[in-house]
Amino acid sequence: MLYEYTVFEYLCQKKAQAGRVALRGACRLGYAPPQMTSPAPSDTATTPRLISPDLADGGLAATFAMPDGTPAFAVRWHGGVHGYLNQCPHAGGPLDFEGQVLESSGRFLMCARHGAIFEPDTGKCVGGPCRGARLTPVTLREDAEGNVWLTE
Repeated sequence: MLYEYTVFEYLCQKKAQAGRVALRGACRLGYAPPQMTSPAPSDTATTPRLISPDLADGGLAATFAMPDGTPAFAVRWHGGVHGYLNQCPHAGGPLDFEGQVLESSGRFLMCARHGAIFEPDTGKCVGGPCRGARLTPVTLREDAEGNVWLTE
């Protein structure tokens, strides 16, 4: 809590000393402005969080946890940064194996458990047991220095 009634009382006293009758009357009647409090944690905007300062194109994924603890990953593919929850739509297990999500040709993301392959830029499954399903995207942004940030 920042300030409450004490600031208002102080202002009332100063205004009364200056001869402002209307405000002095409001102070005497017990008028108090709404309390000024710090916003509740759920009311605050989410602060961006650094995911990777050096995500290499076609390299290992940067794995991280979402604010709720759900595992996720970010990968750079053809110059773009893409992020998804680290959960295969087929069985819910993680896609990566020690940060590796791109298959050997570098054209697709691949589930290390089932071999399902996904388009890196859309998350759509184009082969394997979950064909047609999609990975759940995560909102990321990249700054001018190449840092990748989680913005959710």
